[in-house]
Amino acid sequence: MEQATFKVLLQRIIVICLLVMSISDVGKALLGTSIARTADSHIGGTKWAYSSSHRTGRNTNKCNIFVADLMREAGGSVPQRHWWGNSPIGAGEWGNSHSSYLSGDRCWQHVTSSQVGDIIGDGVHVGIVTGSRLTTSAAHNNVIKNDFGFRSSQRPMVFWRYTC
Repeated sequence: MEQATFKVLLQRIIVICLLVMSISDVGKALLGTSIARTADSHIGGTKWAYSSSHRTGRNTNKCNIFVADLMREAGGSVPQRHWWGNSPIGAGEWGNSHSSYLSGDRCWQHVTSSQVGDIIGDGVHVGIVTGSRLTTSAAHNNVIKNDFGFRSSQRPMVFWRYTC
């Protein structure tokens, strides 16, 4: 093969690779937007309230259940504590940057800065990044959107990104 022909072929391969990578990045951004939109569609809902009997019973925190249900609704999944039944990981795992549940799941990636659709946790509470310095999460009475995780008084947050 002539050197000029080889050079043209190589340039075309590089362009195709860049296009595929760009399409992949766009797909990931759309996934994050879809996760955030799904979370925001539940603002005000009481299904995951402390007093709700949903899944774990009344008078239990359900922020991790909100994240698991939401991810399922958006077409994703979260790691389970047990292979039997429905037992999504808790807020403690979401707040652990070294979580074996999440790091062992090919669909989850620990990231150091957030973007829309990421899961944010501090080890006690967990929510979904739904805007610039905004999160949506299950609070005591209902699903709310506020600045959880981005307040200067809060301890460092951990971010996880769904990539599948």
